[in-house]
Formats: sequence, structure tokens, C-alpha cells
Amino acid sequence: MGMLSSVHAATAAVAGAKTYYVDDAAGDDARDGLTPQSAWRSLDCVNRASLRPGDRVLFRRGGVWRGQLVPHSGDAAGAITYGAYGEGPKPLLLGSVAMDRPEDWQPAGDGIWSTAPVRSEALAVDVGNIIFDHGAATGVKKWSQSDLRQEGDFFYDARARQVKLRSEGNPATRHRSIELALRRHIIDQSGRGYVTYENLALRYGAAHGIGGGSTHHITVRDCDVSYIGGGHQFTTPGGKPVRFGNGIEFWAGARDCLVEGCRLWEVYDAALTNQGSGTNVQENITYRNNVIWNCEYSFEYWNREKTSRTRNIRFEHNTCVNAGYGWGHRQRPDPNGRHLMFYDNTAATEKFVVRYNVFANATDSCLRLAGRDWTAALEMDCNCWFQARGPLVLWQSEKVGPERFAAFMHARGFDRHSVLADPRFVDPARGDYRLAPDSPARALLDQGVPAGSGGTP
Repeated sequence: MGMLSSVHAATAAVAGAKTYYVDDAAGDDARDGLTPQSAWRSLDCVNRASLRPGDRVLFRRGGVWRGQLVPHSGDAAGAITYGAYGEGPKPLLLGSVAMDRPEDWQPAGDGIWSTAPVRSEALAVDVGNIIFDHGAATGVKKWSQSDLRQEGDFFYDARARQVKLRSEGNPATRHRSIELALRRHIIDQSGRGYVTYENLALRYGAAHGIGGGSTHHITVRDCDVSYIGGGHQFTTPGGKPVRFGNGIEFWAGARDCLVEGCRLWEVYDAALTNQGSGTNVQENITYRNNVIWNCEYSFEYWNREKTSRTRNIRFEHNTCVNAGYGWGHRQRPDPNGRHLMFYDNTAATEKFVVRYNVFANATDSCLRLAGRDWTAALEMDCNCWFQARGPLVLWQSEKVGPERFAAFMHARGFDRHSVLADPRFVDPARGDYRLAPDSPARALLDQGVPAGSGGTP
């Protein structure tokens, strides 16, 4: 890990590197962006800027931008960094369109309201979710107007580029905030390398928060990612629509990437994932010190091609809570809440490490292992597991409850030093998932690898 960490740390010491500022309130794209007083204003300006290795683009804290960030690549001499400046909340990048004015909606008969035709250009792609009042409620996606039977049911009419929503009155008079999440990655990093994202908040997107294939030397640090996914991915030959959306995804061909210190919640599919199909390599990817809650999966992995390779993936010191308790689980055709989802893997896989994590409560099981014999590919130890009810593990089709967990896992070489206990968080009702002083997980996670096991934390 020393080499990977040093690569990610070497971002700013590049001769001639510049810092650019972006201010949604007082900025102007006609300026040079080189000081807070001459800041740029828009994401479009940032996307078309000529950036060089070592450059930084800093968004004003407290600011809000709508649209898609398409980063530039750095090189081995220095990453290009997208971060924050000033005081206040993290800069907010929204993948949604606001529809919270009464004139944004018009009656369509029989308790149905439609977005106004004048807003159709803003809805040129599928709407995968509607978020009301900053997450107090979400819409329920349907596939025809005739299916809109309950308050909050909605249908995206692709031909008209309109959303139809069942509501007892004009939706904008019933809610303070209405966000229509669009089927675009909020950050599309396809083909990019040597990029760092720091202290950004990504919210209300119907594809991935951060997504794209063939990436390398990507760092995501201290970012918040929430209310992601739900967009229409494809329809099967049998006519079944499939939805998707991950918080941070490294698609096929990803290497030398790091996600640390992030918070992720309310994601339709996986909070964190590396996955792919077709011949590809996924290697040297680390996820550490992240806090994840109310996502369908906290972490998901698969790689389907036999000619592919997965190597040195590390999931360490993460806190994962309430898998399957989010908005998407209640409307998925395939509810499957798990913290760790390993399946459909035919790639040559080695050095996959899962340790020093907390996995607490999941609707279906904390861990699912399927698609291959994982005993040689996976190293799993020194974790805290807790499931208030239901199975802890689904191993192929075998369900393993708490009473069998230790014997079952130890027989397969897993979790010999793990604990099975309520981790006891400081204040879970308020989203404070730090370990309480008397947590049974604290001694295990603080001490690192037990003596004699031959590793380092």
C-alpha cells in the first residue's frame, strides 16, 4: 500500500500548476478563475477548461451546481484535483432538475399531474427517482401511466419528455422541495486517470454518483454521496425493465484507485463497487474508513469473463449499517439487501481482503457469497458482525444464522478473529455511527491484526 498511497499523495508539487475557483453565486465564466474574486461560475466552464497535471479546481463551499462534471486526467507527475474552498457545507453537485414551482406542473386528469411541456428539454433523459423535501419521501417509479395508483407513483414518458405523478393536488403546493433525478452519472470519469475528488457532496442522480470504465489512479476522499440510482438501464427480451445506480463505481478495467473517508447513503444498488464484464483487469483498489448506511449493498463485486483478472482489492475499516433499509429496497423487483455482495465471478481472483469492518443489520443477510468457491480468493478476518434477526450469511443457497456463523466461517478459513456482537454506535438514531466507548468492536478494530497473524493494519 505504500506505493499506492504515495502516488495519490503526489498531486500538488507540479511546476506551474494552477488553482481555479468556481462560485455559483458571484462567479463569471468570462473571468480567468484564478482567484476567488475572479472565479468561474458553471460546470460547463469547468468541463471545457484546459487543465494540466497538478491543477486544482475548487468549488465554493455552500454552493450548488446542477449537471454533470466530466473531469480531466492528470499524469504520474500530478493528479488533477476537484475540491472545495471557503467555509460552510461541502459544495453540492446535483444530478437532478428542480420542479418545485406551481407552474412546473399541470393537471392531467384523474389525480395525475404532469410536468409542464415548457420544461421538457430539462427532462431529455429518464427520471429514475423523485426526492421530496430533501429525502423525507421519494417517488415510486412505474412503467405506464395506468400503473399510477398510489400517492407518489410516477411514470417517465420518454416520448413527451414529461413526468406523470399521482398527487392529491399540485405537487409544488404539497412539498417544499421536489428533485427529479436524471439518468446521468453526476461525475462521468470514463477513461480518466490521475484524478482526485475531495470534500464534494453528490446528490440526486439516477445513474451512478461517480461512474465510468477504464479508469486508473482515481482518489475519492471525504465526499458525501446520497440518493443515487433508480434510472432505467435496459429492458430484458421478456419485457422486464431493469434499474441501476451505484454510489461510486469502478467499471471494467479499473486499477490503482482509492476511496477513503466518504459517507454514502440511500443508494439504489451498491454504495461502493468494482465490477465488469468482458475481458478486463481490476486491481489495486482500496476502500477504507468509509461510513455507509441505507444502501441496497454496501459493497458489491463481480467480474464475469474467464479471461479477466481481479487482484489486490481491499475493503478495510469501513462501517456498514442497515443494508436494504433505503428508498430503493421498497420498490425493487429484486430486493436483496446485503452489506457484502459477491457473485457471478469467473475471473481469476486473488488477494481480495475484507477486514477491520463493522457490518450491522441487513434486510436479507450481511454477506452473500455465490458464483464460485471463494475460500482461496478471499481473505476475511477481524470484522464485527451483527444481525438482529435473520441470517448473517447466504453461502450459495445455504443460509447461516448467528448460532452457526463462527463454526461455519472458521471451517472455511474466514473470520477467525472476528466478533459477533452489537457494535453499539454513539447515536445511530441521529446517524452518528462512531463506536461507543464500550463497543465490543473497539478493541478489535483499534488493535489491528492480532499478534502472530503476519499482517499489518
